[in-house]
Amino acid sequence: MAASTIMWLDEANRTTQFELAGTHPDYRRLGLGRATLLHAMHLAQEAGARHMTVACLGAPGHPTARGLYCSVGFREFTRDAPLIKSGG
Repeated sequence: MAASTIMWLDEANRTTQFELAGTHPDYRRLGLGRATLLHAMHLAQEAGARHMTVACLGAPGHPTARGLYCSVGFREFTRDAPLIKSGG
C-alpha cells in the first residue's frame, strides 16, 4: 500500500474525522497523500459531510504532517495539550 487514510462520518453532525493519513516512505513527495485526502474529502462530501476535522501531529516536530493537511484546505482550529499522569 502506498498511501491511505481513515475517515469516520458522523451523520447526525454532518462531520467527518480523518485519522492517520500517511504515505509509505518509498512513495513520499509524489502527491499520493494529498490525492488520497482529496479523494476521501470528496467521498465525505458526497455522503453529506459539511465539516471535516483532523487530529494532526502538527507540532513543530512534525511540519510535514501539518503541511499536508494545510495543502488540502485544513486550518488550525485548536491545539491539544497532552495529559500526563505521573506514577505514585
